[in-house]
This record gives sequence, C-alpha cells and structure tokens, in this order.
Amino acid sequence: MTAKLYPYITFTNAKEALAYYQEIFGATDVFREPVSEDQAEYYGLLDTNLTDTTFHGGFSVAGTQVLCSDAFMADPQPSSIISILLDFDEDDADDVRTAQDLFKKVTDSETVRVTLPYSTQTFGGKMAQFVDRYGITWIIRVDERES
Repeated sequence: MTAKLYPYITFTNAKEALAYYQEIFGATDVFREPVSEDQAEYYGLLDTNLTDTTFHGGFSVAGTQVLCSDAFMADPQPSSIISILLDFDEDDADDVRTAQDLFKKVTDSETVRVTLPYSTQTFGGKMAQFVDRYGITWIIRVDERES
C-alpha cells in the first residue's frame, strides 16, 4: 500500500486565497465547495455568508495538488515548520522552463518575499525559495532525478 501526501492549508478566506494562487502562481484545477447549511449546523458555524465560506477546495501548481479550506477552529498561523517543495527534473527542458517561469511570475507579482534567489547550488542543481502572501514557504528545486 502506498499513501499519497497532499499539502492541506487552512486560510482565513480560502476563496480569496484560491483566486490569489490562480492569478499569481498560475494555479490550475481550481475547485471550491462552499459550506452547506447542513454542514454549518453540524459544525456549529454561523450560517451567514455561507457561499463565501470554503468547506473544501484545492488547486494545482506545476502539477502538484494542494488542498485547502477555511480555518473553522482558530485563526491560521504562518509557520516556517513546513515548506512546499516543487521538484523539477533538470534533464527535462519543459520542467526547467516551468520552474523558471513560475519563479519569474511569482516574483514579478511583488506579493512574495524571496528568501533564496533562483540560483545554482553548491550541491548541484538550482533552487529558489520564497514566502507567499499567506506565510507559506515554497521551494523550487531543479535537479537530477533520483533513480
């Protein structure tokens, strides 16, 4: 048996976050399920503006699926404990171009804080790191694929 691992991010406003990732990161496969009246009642949520409240949603960046929802229990807190790594194959020209284009797109938006410019690393390959508007750390790595 093999489990799949998906980042699952909670936001104060997931609907707004989904639009951000779609515009700034070029996210695809964006979906969003608002909270239903039954779900609001079951979880003890206020039933005001349910159409803007996200029970479950998601998007893909460079083929990597990220899932999300609104934070119902408490306000989400940014953390540097976990980062999202997008790993690209340096021997695949499309991968290399996708990595470069993604980094350029997000940095040109001026909505991210670059913590490591896209550059060649001493251990081989290239890497970049930045923190987005929501405090999520993203790492772009272009390196040889492990066999």
